[in-house]
Amino acid sequence: MTETDERTGPPNTLIDPIDMSKLDPKFRDEIKSMPNGEQLSACFACSTCTAACPIANMWKYKPHQLIRMILLGMKEEVLSSNEIWLCLTCYECQERCPQKVRVTDIFFDCKNLAAEEGQIPPNVAALAKELLTKGQLYTVTADWEREDMGLEPEVPGFSTEGIKNILKNTRTSKIVGGDK
Repeated sequence: MTETDERTGPPNTLIDPIDMSKLDPKFRDEIKSMPNGEQLSACFACSTCTAACPIANMWKYKPHQLIRMILLGMKEEVLSSNEIWLCLTCYECQERCPQKVRVTDIFFDCKNLAAEEGQIPPNVAALAKELLTKGQLYTVTADWEREDMGLEPEVPGFSTEGIKNILKNTRTSKIVGGDK
């Protein structure tokens, strides 16, 4: 929904009203109980995290908005948002937060919760499976490429069994096709 502000001219984006029936007050407490969420309630929405984020202008929800959404209990919106997965993990937001809110780490916690609920973007799941199948994300396979890089003609084999065994008993196992 857009509306023209007569003072400034260009259209402003209006935020849809919050559906109070969808709020989950336990979500805030769940995040706060995690090791990175201790300072969550200290956020006063100063937007320093958003100002520090190099890609916030590309996001629908800015970092300070996501933190506010967590505090309000907007679990469904936060865990289904692309932003938690698009975070560059540069820690610019977290390092600059005047209240010491661990913004980046909280986004990691949100990713873990989203993964538990099976809300993993297909591209992330594909990368995880590729890493666990081949042991690397990019394989130089052309002989001439390997030769140009001074590498042996044959790609050495990777064993991914160790990491698969570790992951199969974790909540990450959903990403790798485990039983959990």
